[in-house]
Amino acid sequence: MKTRRSLSTTVLRLVGGAMGGLLLGATAAHAQATASSSYTVAVSGTLGTPAKPGGTTAPGAAGATAPEAVSCTGPLKLSAIAVKDTVMPPSVVFSFDSRSLSCVGQTSKIAYINSGQANLTRPLVANDVVETTFAYYQDVAGGYLKAQTAVAKLSVSYDTTTGAVTSASGTISTF
Repeated sequence: MKTRRSLSTTVLRLVGGAMGGLLLGATAAHAQATASSSYTVAVSGTLGTPAKPGGTTAPGAAGATAPEAVSCTGPLKLSAIAVKDTVMPPSVVFSFDSRSLSCVGQTSKIAYINSGQANLTRPLVANDVVETTFAYYQDVAGGYLKAQTAVAKLSVSYDTTTGAVTSASGTISTF
């Protein structure tokens, strides 16, 4: 009995030591960031659909009936980090932020806010088109319960040697 217990204890210690050695001896990730850049794109557009006659409550009233046309203007903030890897082709970690857009309902005159953030990994190519969605909703209590979806379409150009963004343009529209 005693031999069996010490044999199983020894085996467990050996297996635990081997696992610990594998974890501690693992090589570092091969990917390396080579360049990072930021870009701001000014956009404007109308989201949603025009309200039907009699379809909204008084301007400024909480929970005005949606949907309504929503006018948005402002910056889309973009950033890119080029990543070169010894195993994978070069890529870009692309970040998008539309939270600085100023949006107002055309009928209700209520301000709208949005949740527009995305992080995407894309191949590093000279010209890329990125589409991502974001939610927008009235800036009132419970407004997020009636969130609607919009899409941002971005045309981005990169310096394929450094991975830096050289130009960008974009549009926003209803999804």
